[in-house]
Order: sequence, then C-alpha cells, then structure tokens
Amino acid sequence: MKMTNRNVIFFAVAGLIGIFLGLQYPIIGLVLLIPLLIFVVVILMRNKSGELSSVEATAEAKLFKASGGKSRIYVMRDGFVGGQQGMNITINRTLNSQIRSKYFLMTELEPGKHSVNAQMASGSKSAALDYDVELAAGECVLLDAKLNVGLLQGTPTFDEVRKDHIAVDKLAKLKMVQWKA
Repeated sequence: MKMTNRNVIFFAVAGLIGIFLGLQYPIIGLVLLIPLLIFVVVILMRNKSGELSSVEATAEAKLFKASGGKSRIYVMRDGFVGGQQGMNITINRTLNSQIRSKYFLMTELEPGKHSVNAQMASGSKSAALDYDVELAAGECVLLDAKLNVGLLQGTPTFDEVRKDHIAVDKLAKLKMVQWKA
C-alpha cells in the first residue's frame, strides 16, 4: 500500500477514533481489534503488484495507438471501492500481473479474439470474471475494471472503452505496471 497523504490522514483519524473507542469500551475494542488486524494483514499480504514501467514506456502506452498490424488491450483500475486490494489480471492464460487503483496494464497482441480474466487477490475463483474481446489490426480496447461489492466478496466487472479520446483521458492520470515474468 502506498502511503500517500490521503492514506496517512485516513490512518491517523482511524487510529484516533480507535483509541477513543478502545478507552471507552476496552473489552469490545479488544474483541473487534484482533479479527480486524488479521483481516488487514491477510489482504495486504496478497498484494503482489508488478513493477512500475519506465516513464518512456508509460508515455508511449498512453497514446492508445497499436503498432503496425497489432492490437492492444489495456486494463485499468481507478475506483475507490477496494482500491488498495490487488486485482489479478490474466490475458490468454499467459500474461499475468496485479493492479490496484490508479494503475493500468497494457499488452500488444496479434488481432483476434482474446480472453481476459480478473480476480480479486483475496477472492475466490467463483467470483472471477472471464471476459472475451475481439480486436482487429490497429485496434485498441480499454477495459476499465470495477468492483461490485457483494455480501461476502466483491466481483470484478469491466466497462469496455474503444473511443480514443475517452481512453486517453482515463489513462492520463494512471501509472503503468509491467507484466510478471
């Protein structure tokens, strides 16, 4: 998890509220604290995001243009809900990486039908999403990954974006992550 200013403030406020409630109701505080700590540790330990791409590679990817005869698939996350939990992305059962909110992945492939799988790092396979996308030569698609919150676990969904200007705007503020080897 990145310790941005927003996250530091959030943790400080949550800590102060927790201290206050813990002093007022110590038994309840202890009973609730232990499972909460275990939950947070498990969630954060499952985050294994890929390495950040170079500035040059990210800038080239944000142009949303496939090179000669190829097609591109982009997968991004930009939502608040479950944003710090990793989402595992697999394309054609060969490319695999993990992204959190404010990050994206890009791959250049041969034109044709491709399979994209998304699963939360702490989610079960039954809540995974299998999504097929058909691409022609020179075509790009942006899959905007969202998390639908359920009673027990969240399920990923994709909003498909094919318009260049919309995709470029969405990618502008994000960082690119590399695929894992």
